[in-house]
Amino acid sequence: MSKAAFLRIAKVSAFEILGPYACRLALSTLREGKRPVNLPLRVRVAYYSLRFVNVFFPMSSMMREQEKSEIERPQVYDEHLLNLMVNRAYDLPEIVVSEQAPVRINVLVPAFTINTISAGFFGVFNVALFIAQQGYRVRLVLFDNFYYVEDEFRRALKKFPSMENLFEQLEIEYIGSRIEPLVVSPKDNSVATVWYSAYFANKIAQSTGGRPFLYLIQDFEAAFYPFNSQYCISRNSYDFNYHTLSSSSALLEYLKVNSVIPEGQNLKAMSFDNAYSSSIYAEEEFHAQKKKNKKRFVFYSRPAVNRNMFEMAALALIDAFKKGAFNEGEWEFYGMGIGNTTVRLAEGVEVTQLPRMPLDEYEAITKTFDLCLTLMSSPHPSLIPMDLAASGAIVVTNTFETKTPEYLTNISKNIIPAHPDLYQLSQAIIEGVKRTNDTHARYEAATVNWPKSWNETWTNKHREFIQEVFADAK
Repeated sequence: MSKAAFLRIAKVSAFEILGPYACRLALSTLREGKRPVNLPLRVRVAYYSLRFVNVFFPMSSMMREQEKSEIERPQVYDEHLLNLMVNRAYDLPEIVVSEQAPVRINVLVPAFTINTISAGFFGVFNVALFIAQQGYRVRLVLFDNFYYVEDEFRRALKKFPSMENLFEQLEIEYIGSRIEPLVVSPKDNSVATVWYSAYFANKIAQSTGGRPFLYLIQDFEAAFYPFNSQYCISRNSYDFNYHTLSSSSALLEYLKVNSVIPEGQNLKAMSFDNAYSSSIYAEEEFHAQKKKNKKRFVFYSRPAVNRNMFEMAALALIDAFKKGAFNEGEWEFYGMGIGNTTVRLAEGVEVTQLPRMPLDEYEAITKTFDLCLTLMSSPHPSLIPMDLAASGAIVVTNTFETKTPEYLTNISKNIIPAHPDLYQLSQAIIEGVKRTNDTHARYEAATVNWPKSWNETWTNKHREFIQEVFADAK
């Protein structure tokens, strides 16, 4: 067995037995020539294990050998793999234009699973339903290659409010396998719902006369990537010919101020607010529950989603904890989001990660929280602040350019906006802890300035907008 292979086996075994936190801290202690004084038992075990291995296999030599083998390992990139790496923006389904095809609005839906469906997909489906309500024939085009069984999805979607009859009201066509082309009429139009679907919407538009499509923009998605291929390709999607329907006025203002969306006499732009989801106790019970139970802190913990600023949020929470914001024994700490993540606030004090849950369970649990920390490095406010503020919790969230303090506090006085800086966020958490004591103010501010249902979202101006955008599609 090579030294590099031995190191890989030892590393995996140590991580599984002792945990990554203990192993990393032990390795750092060893490298710095320190002794593991006053460190937890797991760290001391990992430290002395590494010292023992180092006698027979010098760690520095083994790590250089492993690094060299990984750098020199060959990787073959063919066209298919490269297209997958850029979300198949240049590998689109074929289109056939037929005079016999009915006129439809094609809502282009990317891959998703029922277990991880997010608020963004609720937005996509409810926009599709709203367009159908204006008298258009709407087809959901599932153009990504993913696991899809219609009966399973049909049953699962019945559990979500506003989408119980989605399959009865809309046409559904799965073309992710790319076996059959998408057949459209000369008068068809499209709705792009994610940046790489804009490439498909543009291809359909070029095949049917070049009319502007509708781009449903729920965030500035080019910012999801560092300055790389995907950044440039996604950024280019905003240069097509389209009308804009933006999720939140703060996001639309950002897109306009930064000249992201195209300008033109015949190009229209409008925003809407996605309906939030939450529940709250009746007033008397609210005050009673908040007095008799331990206070509950919830942290929107999604390390895999960069824009949710996991590192900044966790560090701000730890800083507030170290400064004595939370009285010992009075608080419980929870994480909510994607992944099995533990945040250690101090020795013996950890944030308990909640499992992914269906919408009804999520709505039921929101009313049990007292203080929420949720960050979003984006002009979009996300829906977590509305969900938790409407449940009577104090919510700490960050500002971002057009997402100003005034914009956020106008939604609810339960929201504490802070500049996305570690110490300003920590101070906001400390302020939030104090404000949890005033349950009367919290309950009063739970009436948020944001739509609770999709019927409240849509206005006559939105109806006029859709009629103007798709004037040629009937």
